[in-house]
Amino acid sequence: MHLDEILKLDIKLLVAFVTIMEEGSVSRAAEKLGVTQPALSKSLQRLRELFKDSLFTRQAYGLTPTARATELHDAIQPILSSLSDLMSPNALDLKTLDRRFKLRADEGDLENFIEALLASMHYEAPKVRLSISSWGESHFEEIISGNADLGIMRVSDTPNNVRSKLIGYMEVCIILSEAHPLFKQDSVTVSELLDHKVVTHHLRSENKTSFSKTEQKLKQKGHIIQPSLETDSLMVAMQAVKRGMALVTSRSIGDLFLQVMCEQNNFYPVKLIEIPQEVIELDEYNGRHPIHICWHERFNNDLAHRWLREKIITFMRESSWMHPPT
Repeated sequence: MHLDEILKLDIKLLVAFVTIMEEGSVSRAAEKLGVTQPALSKSLQRLRELFKDSLFTRQAYGLTPTARATELHDAIQPILSSLSDLMSPNALDLKTLDRRFKLRADEGDLENFIEALLASMHYEAPKVRLSISSWGESHFEEIISGNADLGIMRVSDTPNNVRSKLIGYMEVCIILSEAHPLFKQDSVTVSELLDHKVVTHHLRSENKTSFSKTEQKLKQKGHIIQPSLETDSLMVAMQAVKRGMALVTSRSIGDLFLQVMCEQNNFYPVKLIEIPQEVIELDEYNGRHPIHICWHERFNNDLAHRWLREKIITFMRESSWMHPPT
């Protein structure tokens, strides 16, 4: 059906069709809708012309829907239910909210809010369920396709149908163990860092323009960034650091790394240092990278969705690792 045909189809026709389906009789449907039988018969005729199908055949005990009518009823009923929801009171009852949200965020970003969010959900919205996982290959495709309801990411712009809000800025840091040649130093230069093996953890971005600019500037100065290991796994990163690699990651993961290492029975000394000053000076964000929360336009006015994303924003901005937007 083309757009010009869709414009011929008003809500009253859809209501008339569903009512006839439910009543199995034009006369009973007319009585239920409070219209005359001839008027409803005209509506039925319009429906037959629009969908190019007889829709109903007359039997001894009423009307029997055709296969096409049954298909249409299955498609139209959810539409009318959605329209009915639009007219419902604009209120949200968190105690009875029964819904599953799919959230995409990397470990370093989750560390900023997940503990507080789970505690809040336990008391405010006990029936709400979460499905949390790391990002796939394409951030925006997951949001657009509906595979993700909300996403936390580093991004500078979004497609027209994806909304975003700046949460704040996150610092990057370096983790070294005593097995690393630079462990005894309080700071390192870019050259010193790149002279040894480096592992990166969760420094992905949908829009790589910002990182590419900094990388290009470093390359012009003779610094080629080629991590020996890139991983989404904290366990893998720990093993790499233990064996003398320098871990470049978010400050939240850095602190979590130190905490986990201190709790290990076979604890080995590790330390956190800032990224080289040369990188900070070349970086347009001065070492503090913007973190956004993103969602599809279709959820913008969804009360439950809005409640969840505002909770996440609040908890992330309250995190000791997040620098709030100015």
